Amino acid sequence: MNNRAITGVFGSALLAAAVASTIVTPAQAQTPASAAEIQELQRQLQALEARLEALSAAPAAANATAPAANTTQVTNNGRGVTTRSADGSFSFQLGGRLQLDAAAYNADNNDFGDGTKVRRLFLDARGTFAEDWSYRIQYDLARNSASDPASRGVRDAWLQYSGFGPHLITIGSFKEPFGLERITGNLDTTFIERAVTDLFSPDRHLGIGYSRSTDRWSFSAGLFGDTPEGDAPNEGNEGRDIAARFTYTPVRTADSLVHLGIAGRLHEPKDSTSSLRFRERPESNITDIRLVDTGVLTDVDDFNSIGLEFAAISGRGSVQSEYVTTRVNRGAGQGNLDFDSWYAYASWFLTNDSRAYSGANGSFGRVSPNSGNGAWEVALRYSNLDLTDGNVIGGEQDNVTLGLNWYATSNLRFSANYTHLVKLDRPGSAYDDEELDALTVRAQFDF
Repeated sequence: MNNRAITGVFGSALLAAAVASTIVTPAQAQTPASAAEIQELQRQLQALEARLEALSAAPAAANATAPAANTTQVTNNGRGVTTRSADGSFSFQLGGRLQLDAAAYNADNNDFGDGTKVRRLFLDARGTFAEDWSYRIQYDLARNSASDPASRGVRDAWLQYSGFGPHLITIGSFKEPFGLERITGNLDTTFIERAVTDLFSPDRHLGIGYSRSTDRWSFSAGLFGDTPEGDAPNEGNEGRDIAARFTYTPVRTADSLVHLGIAGRLHEPKDSTSSLRFRERPESNITDIRLVDTGVLTDVDDFNSIGLEFAAISGRGSVQSEYVTTRVNRGAGQGNLDFDSWYAYASWFLTNDSRAYSGANGSFGRVSPNSGNGAWEVALRYSNLDLTDGNVIGGEQDNVTLGLNWYATSNLRFSANYTHLVKLDRPGSAYDDEELDALTVRAQFDF
């Protein structure tokens, strides 16, 4: 018998007893109960029934809504699973990414080497603890090559403190704040490979950084040392980087955006070598040929870079551009050098979709298709890199790239890029006046 039935029977019996006790019998010679008295007793009993039902329902409701003290909550964002403590102070998510590339080249004078490659194979763990702390540990299995000292598997490996409100402090291995395409994750760049301006954008280094952002602007700065994995045979002073970046969005609505950015970087190389080298592939990673190359620059005191960023979104369409200039300061009577690079591109979604933007770090994010058939995007980019100045003939190259992307889901993407080498001016090099066409395709998945 449920609580409602019990209280109903109990109330009816109590009412009957109360009424019976007030009815006059010949033996007792008492005054009969009035109708008003009976109604008052009914009202009191109804109130008592309601009170009993409320008391019996309260424990069941509490048990249904309040998690146990040691309960772990599991959430799914459609790509992966996150476990979280009941009070939300601890969380853990295991993720990863896979990028598979293939490329074919058609050149007049040199063999660039058709081939395939596991471009990236990340394992990634991230989470929060003690309310104000977060972490990320990321390793690229595709980069761990014992035969190539420059191939370092450790990527992100940092701790971040958020106990100062909007002011975030990060320590560990993370991206230096420089370059729109560099800050944008490799899962979310419009083209398979970043443009040639990326040559001057630093990757991850060990350091400490500060960042703050609102829905309209972001600022980040940091002091950095060497790469996360040491190079014991060449250790001395590691050298250091100071980098800072500021972005601003004067226009940001539901379907339009304007992004402006400026970044600066000062790098002092290791004092044990005081050397530096700039070189770059033809915006395809399968080949190891560097069309432009300064060679080793000796007696380098430091170099500084300044980057300018512009991007805009209007519905399905977007444009993006960066310009980076680098000044290399050299001692021992050698002249200083000025190198620069830029790119500009436009993209258009054939489906009712648009690029996503993250104001937290002033970069572009994941495309989530609006239909079950996925999102289709076409893009066209022109880029230039000039590494010739003074007595250094590093060369100048111009590329044009046509791209096609199919975002099958928010975490499954297929891309194809056709790149044409418009100009290669590098006198004295085997690649001078090279004519090159490259077709690169990629399949990528992340969770």
